[in-house]
Amino acid sequence: MSFTITTLYSDWFNRCVGSWESHRRYLMGPKKSIDNLVTCFNIEKRADDEWAILWKSDRNEGEMGIILDETEGVIKRSRNYFEGGEGTVTRLERVDQDTVVFYSSYGGADYREEIRFLGNDFRLRQTVGYKTGTDKIIVVGQYAEYKV
Repeated sequence: MSFTITTLYSDWFNRCVGSWESHRRYLMGPKKSIDNLVTCFNIEKRADDEWAILWKSDRNEGEMGIILDETEGVIKRSRNYFEGGEGTVTRLERVDQDTVVFYSSYGGADYREEIRFLGNDFRLRQTVGYKTGTDKIIVVGQYAEYKV
């Protein structure tokens, strides 16, 4: 598939700016326990190569800063999703004009997260977490996200 983009990632991140509602389903642990969650989040543009994600659900809330380094094809996150704690560096892969794949490692796990736009107001997202250095799946997340 061929597509034309003026920048590798900043145009995609700029499409994410706004308020979103995320309907999430997680399968976790050896028994693949099911957990459903609705999270509201807002993505704000802070500078040419910086964004912030602010989220809130009935279980937690937080803020994560993102700095994009397009020449390296990475983002630097001020924290990780599941533990908070230290920031992470996430490698990016641009699949097409609508899709970016994120590769992260923290807390003894490696994560692959894919986010695909369907139009400009709907995103499909999935995350798979593996125990580091193995093919043992520890979490699978599926999300339907609507711009509000």
